[in-house]
Amino acid sequence: MSIKLWKSGFTLAEVLITLGIIGVVAALTMPVLIANYRKQQTVTQLKKVYSALQQSIQFSQANYGDIDSWDWSLGGSDFFEKYLSKNFNVIKNCGMSSECWNKTGALQLKGTQYIENPLNSDNWYTLILSDGVYLALLKQDNTHFHVLVDLNGDKMPNMFGKDIFEMTMTAVPFNDNYHKITKAGLYFYGYGLTRDELLFSSAVSCSKNGSGQFCGGLIQYDGWQINKEYPW
Repeated sequence: MSIKLWKSGFTLAEVLITLGIIGVVAALTMPVLIANYRKQQTVTQLKKVYSALQQSIQFSQANYGDIDSWDWSLGGSDFFEKYLSKNFNVIKNCGMSSECWNKTGALQLKGTQYIENPLNSDNWYTLILSDGVYLALLKQDNTHFHVLVDLNGDKMPNMFGKDIFEMTMTAVPFNDNYHKITKAGLYFYGYGLTRDELLFSSAVSCSKNGSGQFCGGLIQYDGWQINKEYPW
């Protein structure tokens, strides 16, 4: 008696159908995976810069006294060199020049240009750090500076809430529509506001209809996460 052995396998049509399904699933999931990776990368980089600035402040307070007793009459260059440079490896110092800033400026989430950015103003002190971060300081008066960071330099989108974030460094308490700061220090723009205020309250809110200047404050408020309401 003879025994026939049957060989099983996939037909070409079945293989093509399976590959097609895999391709569809990949097309649907890859953008989500890429977006999630970019969000996490953004949060990690932002937290790194923020932490380095805070560490520089702590170091300088040990050497020069409390932050409110520092020499706030100094210009951006001297202030950074004396009080903030300790934790940063600066590879290029452009002084009061736009050469250390991206060539786009600073786009708002609503799609228009933020006028008072280092590309359009010679009032910003600008630097490039060894990890590619662009850092800029704008002296507002003898009590506080604004700090802008562009996490990826010239790479797009060069937009608030995506790769550009704003902080306030102050020698005094600050209470207005954009801050609720009770003591001297470094804070994200919008610090002290409620979550709804960060999302919806004004033209600088972290929304598609706002500038996005509150977005760093929202990320910190949410425990260093970009949550679903975030206008990514």
